[in-house]
Amino acid sequence: MWRQVILISCCFWTLTEAGAPCGLQMECVPQGLCKRSAWDQNAWPSPCQRSERCCHSSQMLVIGAPLNCGKSNPNGLGDKVEEVVEQAKPNEFPWTVALMQDMIYFFGAGTLVTENIVITAAHLMQDKTVNDFGIIGGAWDLNQLSGKTIQLRTAARIVSHPGFSNVTGANNIALIVLAVSFEMKPPIGPICWPTFGVSFDRERCVVPGWGKTNSRANNYSHKQKKIDLPIVSRSDCEALLRRTALGRSFQLDPSILCAGGELGRDACMGDGGSPLMCPIPGHPALYEFVGIVNSGLSCGLQNVPAFYTNISHMRPWIEKQLNDELNKPYKTFPIYDISFD
Repeated sequence: MWRQVILISCCFWTLTEAGAPCGLQMECVPQGLCKRSAWDQNAWPSPCQRSERCCHSSQMLVIGAPLNCGKSNPNGLGDKVEEVVEQAKPNEFPWTVALMQDMIYFFGAGTLVTENIVITAAHLMQDKTVNDFGIIGGAWDLNQLSGKTIQLRTAARIVSHPGFSNVTGANNIALIVLAVSFEMKPPIGPICWPTFGVSFDRERCVVPGWGKTNSRANNYSHKQKKIDLPIVSRSDCEALLRRTALGRSFQLDPSILCAGGELGRDACMGDGGSPLMCPIPGHPALYEFVGIVNSGLSCGLQNVPAFYTNISHMRPWIEKQLNDELNKPYKTFPIYDISFD
């Protein structure tokens, strides 16, 4: 049995009304209240409404605590700006930070996961020391970094995965421990941890960043862009990439997932370290952290997906670093408190 009430003032969801039965121990529930890939796809014609899924009782999601992470600003913050295709609105994604060489030159992005921890790609941290770069939160236009919303921070420690391979892209992840925590107030906030044990295959997700719009562009984007991409399954990704210069024996490292493969729509040079994030089912303005822009053969080639570091796969390593005394004080990685009944 499921029930749902939305208390708008404090963002709680509980269950309040009964769903129609659609099988043994199964009910029709909104898609967002059933674990991904857990609904009965054989129930056809479906007895459920278009926006519902025939879900087993053991796979129904119960959303309880306030959502203190992953909250985007779909309409942007501050002054209204002209809408541009594939351009984010001002401060739409509060967890996306810019990495600036000598606090001047943009060289990549990162994702704020706690008050004092930024996750980025290890390849960006090669040959870097904590004195080489700064971290900017609250930015949208990198040509305007003097506003009240901007927070500048420096790094106290860089923790790159010891198994990182520049050749294969394996374990391409690094944690930046901040010298001073960000103030968690608009427009800055953390992203959510991905739901444990679910597949994002074939979902459409988003990559924000300041990289090039295409491989022929001369410069990075000074205003934050956002690219809508499909997650590609491991088997499909390997099959597609074996048709490329990677060769017929190519195998995807377990630490990598794939996304993209659509003509003209892709992360590109300068997007390294940016988050791959997916909307929480049923709540399109709330996001969970799924991947890190890792590498690719080019930008926007048809049927050539790009590589992203798989955050769920890296979770044990991340948690080990967060529990390291050298990295404290830290806050627990935020989750949006979805549990299984």
